[in-house]
Amino acid sequence: MKKLLYIYNPAAGRKTAKASLSDALEVFARQGYEITVHPTQARGDAAAAVREQGAGYDRVVCCGGDGTLNETVRGLLALPEDRRPVLGYIPAGTTNDFSRTLELPKTLPELAEVAGAGIPRPIDVGEAEGRPFTYVAAFGLFTDVSYSTPQASKNLLGHFAYVLEGMGRLASIPSCHMKVTTPEGQQAEGDFIYGMVGNTVSVGGLVNLPRDKVRLDDGRFEVILIRQPKTAKDWQSILTALTTLEMAEDGAVTGFSAGSVTFACSQGVAWTVDGEFGGEQAVTHVQNLPRALTIACGSGSAEQTAAKELGAK
Repeated sequence: MKKLLYIYNPAAGRKTAKASLSDALEVFARQGYEITVHPTQARGDAAAAVREQGAGYDRVVCCGGDGTLNETVRGLLALPEDRRPVLGYIPAGTTNDFSRTLELPKTLPELAEVAGAGIPRPIDVGEAEGRPFTYVAAFGLFTDVSYSTPQASKNLLGHFAYVLEGMGRLASIPSCHMKVTTPEGQQAEGDFIYGMVGNTVSVGGLVNLPRDKVRLDDGRFEVILIRQPKTAKDWQSILTALTTLEMAEDGAVTGFSAGSVTFACSQGVAWTVDGEFGGEQAVTHVQNLPRALTIACGSGSAEQTAAKELGAK
């Protein structure tokens, strides 16, 4: 019999993972799985559970927010490559950025169907100074909102909690002078208020990229840097650039794609990876790990792409 490890975060989002537990298990049982359930108890618990038990399962499904997903991926990457089970994801957090990129369905029964029986699709994973991430590593404006906003506020107000927390930052926007380089010779230097390296179409509802610009398995990331605005016109240029993706090397917003990228600053810079605190250092190297993970997809362009890839092999 197939075996499935179900990891869920009881505190994620509005505690929907806990409330919908029996519904998810019913779907997995109908799909023919022998199920082991693991509710997370503390930070790092999901990663430890997958690292210690994951190799014995055909599929690992995590239910929670972006942080729970990140921990589960960390656990999977600690396993030998040939013993990593397929990952299923049931988003139950506040923003659920990566679920938008995967074009996952909205209802719990549909999500569980995809998580347990969806088409396996290889995707790239990132690594920032040794810390894995599924969809984004970032610094600067608003990047600490997700891990500094109390969980109770997230549960009560949802995405609006992030907006409220972030509004107070606009009065005084810090920047850092940074040099950004790639092995391919791309570089940018200046005073930046925000920078991201991502494999996603959505970041906190604040950055949205077109789907035809983001490929999850091409060994490359999208890099976006926002320079320090000085006037209201600068702000308008930033908004226009993010909307149209018309970016210049010396413009308000700089963008390019890269397989690896290094950020160097004269002082320590705090980073967030998948919405969680990712450390503080003066030099940060971000590396793409091509097709390091296999995740279950089930609808939209994600499914079509996966089917084409599998058919071509």
